[in-house]
Amino acid sequence: MTNFKLVVPFFLMACVIAGCGPSKELKQGDIVVTQEVLRETAETQWEDNSTDGFTTEIPKGTRLEVLSTPVPTALVFSCRPVEVNGEKDPQMVEAFFVPEPVKNKMGYESYSFTFKKEYLGSKVKKAE
Repeated sequence: MTNFKLVVPFFLMACVIAGCGPSKELKQGDIVVTQEVLRETAETQWEDNSTDGFTTEIPKGTRLEVLSTPVPTALVFSCRPVEVNGEKDPQMVEAFFVPEPVKNKMGYESYSFTFKKEYLGSKVKKAE
């Protein structure tokens, strides 16, 4: 009985720290799908290591790839669209989101979106 009394608090503490049940944690390469239209700011990366951004709508059903595994304490995760409105061609997907003046500006390299982790399960869902 004494061992049981010692194990239960440690188990409960582990569940609080690490979480119990199936993990909703994301890892690099995972795909998330928007469950509604989202109005978000895209971050643009430039060859001089600077960043900028623009705001756009992400249609419901857009598939985005997680760019890097977020640390467990992170409140956000970064991703890039890989399919929008059934279009999977990377150049066409980028053309859908990135305005021509931005994309054609000297030094432009890429773009991404950063979502709050609290969006998981409601505004975006991990693809199975």
